[in-house]
Amino acid sequence: MRAGKLYWVVLQIMVMLGVYALGWYTGPRIASAGNTSGKKAAPAQKIPAQDISAPAVHDEVELRNTLAQLFKLPTVNDAQLKVSDFIQGLDAKSIQALLEDPVAKALLDHPGFNVRANMLRRWAELDPHTALSWATSHEFPDKASAVGGLYAAWSVDDPKAAFAALTQVKGSIHAKALAEVIRNYCDQDPAAAFAALNSLPLIQTNSLYAEVFGTWITKDSAAAVAAAVKLPPGTMRDETWEAIASNWSLIDSAAAMTWINTWPAGAAKDHAVVNVLQTMCDQDAANVAASLPNYNIPAGESRDELLYVIATHFAEQDPAGALAWADKNLVGRDFVGATTSALQQISTTDPAAAAAYLANITDPDVLHYALPKIMENWGNQDPEAALAWAQALPGENVALRNDAITSVFSSWIAADPASAGSYIQQNFADDPSFKTLTGDVVTKWADADPQGAFTWALSLPVGVNGARINAITTALTALTNVDPQTAMQDALMLSGNNQLSAETAVISAWANQNPAQAAASLQNLPAGKSLDTATGNVAKSWLTQDPQAASQWINTLPPSSARDAAVAQIISTVGENNPADAFNWAITIDNQTTRNTQIVKLASQWSKQNPAAAAAAAQNALQNLTGLTAEQQTALQKVIGKAPVP
Repeated sequence: MRAGKLYWVVLQIMVMLGVYALGWYTGPRIASAGNTSGKKAAPAQKIPAQDISAPAVHDEVELRNTLAQLFKLPTVNDAQLKVSDFIQGLDAKSIQALLEDPVAKALLDHPGFNVRANMLRRWAELDPHTALSWATSHEFPDKASAVGGLYAAWSVDDPKAAFAALTQVKGSIHAKALAEVIRNYCDQDPAAAFAALNSLPLIQTNSLYAEVFGTWITKDSAAAVAAAVKLPPGTMRDETWEAIASNWSLIDSAAAMTWINTWPAGAAKDHAVVNVLQTMCDQDAANVAASLPNYNIPAGESRDELLYVIATHFAEQDPAGALAWADKNLVGRDFVGATTSALQQISTTDPAAAAAYLANITDPDVLHYALPKIMENWGNQDPEAALAWAQALPGENVALRNDAITSVFSSWIAADPASAGSYIQQNFADDPSFKTLTGDVVTKWADADPQGAFTWALSLPVGVNGARINAITTALTALTNVDPQTAMQDALMLSGNNQLSAETAVISAWANQNPAQAAASLQNLPAGKSLDTATGNVAKSWLTQDPQAASQWINTLPPSSARDAAVAQIISTVGENNPADAFNWAITIDNQTTRNTQIVKLASQWSKQNPAAAAAAAQNALQNLTGLTAEQQTALQKVIGKAPVP
């Protein structure tokens, strides 16, 4: 098969230049391979012919090989552009040859390029009837989307013909194609697009009326409204009218509002009023605010959203005026929402002024909702000034003061944990929030530099509400996730209880990666609370990853409070679904009080699944266990009593 002159010239140039990736070609491009806009691309420009004696013969093999080379370009973006160029230059015969070439199927299915769909779009520009005939008579992946794209390309030039041809497709393909055609049809002639929709069953067109009228109102508002008022009442009409009002308000909000005022009362009218008023806020929020009582918008999400838009735009245009309007005209939820929105907007450009306004407000809800954003914005611009203001807040409102300080530091720590940490260490060592703040610093710092975070944590003062060891263990936990050996070495540098806490944190984090190695490190801990905690954490992680290996390990542990902590994790893991196994583990618990409590609890659970077996176990416990309280003995007797009669 012989293709057009463009392609033999291109291939000859490729041979002469020896270009592997075809990066030389910078000719016209259609939209990227994923384009589904339906807009027709500019026709491909011809490359000047070279002085060669005869044209090259093009068949599907040459076309396929050329396409395959384009996929190998260094970047996906370049490849997509070149593939689009290639497709846009194909003639109808070349497209059909590639689409029917079984060897080219992998290329046509290549993810991210939409080759088949874009070839059908190109074919539709050249010969839509033949392209549609081929597409409807063949099966291929994502057929609905590809055929929809074909109709989209066709309807750019001839929406009437494309609409008439919709009878050739059905189901999901018809729905996709109809949407593409109507979109282009209403761009060119919305009245005709509306007439076309009316010729089809409403079940097929219901969702498309809003799109048609949304375009129509911007082209011929009188005709659009005249047609819209004749639509039958119902959800489709409500959605269509709302689309009309919303789009009309972009070009003539007064006319849109006048029309809305003729609607019957209801949710659709309320939504439309809110949408138009929001648009009007772009130009004159103060006027919208003043006119708000005229619209009687009911309480709810729509009113909340409108007040947010009014207050935000009003505060942007007139900060003092926005706050005065809210204070004078609004109460309750409206006042809180509008005032908070206004203050947050003011704080984007002048957080100090927003904070000054806030200082005169007593409503606790406004303080609660507005303060964090104000302080966060101020912290981004001038954290030290923001902190000075926060620290000067009245001492009796501890929660408000702490919220303000935390909000300032949240932005500062996120941007520069080292400088924020230095400031905290110098200025907040005696503040009640010191432990929380240093914890926030080390958590953020450790994300990028856990060793640096650990070094900083070591510099914190000793004995300040546990802040130092809290920061140390946080940093070491992060470091363990990257380098457990180094984290353990750092932990062993410490002394006394700090070392025990640090080792426990490292072992517990290490268990998430390699519980066997973490378990081996337990031998370095002395008996006591730290060993119990670490052993329990290792058991918990190991049971999640490999229950059998974890159980075998726990069985090797000598009777102790540490083993009891590990057994407690087994019981927690299997107790609900397998109380029999959990019961057998509970019997081995060394601590008498803990053991007896678990035995009674698990026997009761077991009796719901197997009353006879649970009764036998309870009877054995009554006979052999020591230290059972009277209440526990009674509970076990009840389990025995549930056993079936022989």
